[in-house]
Amino acid sequence: MEKIVMISLLYLTFTGDVKSTKFVEIWEPQNCAGWYHWEIKSKPKKKTPLTGRTYYVYNGYGSEGKTIKVIGYKCSGRY
Repeated sequence: MEKIVMISLLYLTFTGDVKSTKFVEIWEPQNCAGWYHWEIKSKPKKKTPLTGRTYYVYNGYGSEGKTIKVIGYKCSGRY
């Protein structure tokens, strides 16, 4: 039986607030850290001009292909 891991991305809004996306399913053998490394951290790091906070640009979130500034993730565990 395959197990599902749920991941939610933490991202910066235009005003600098931190929000989280809805959980996305990841099929094992991937785990949250591995998925985050290959899908997010493999992209170049950027910094916000005023605060100097680092983030990664992730294109293609959601059905509209939204671009978000990712700063981290939450992992819900296995189901």
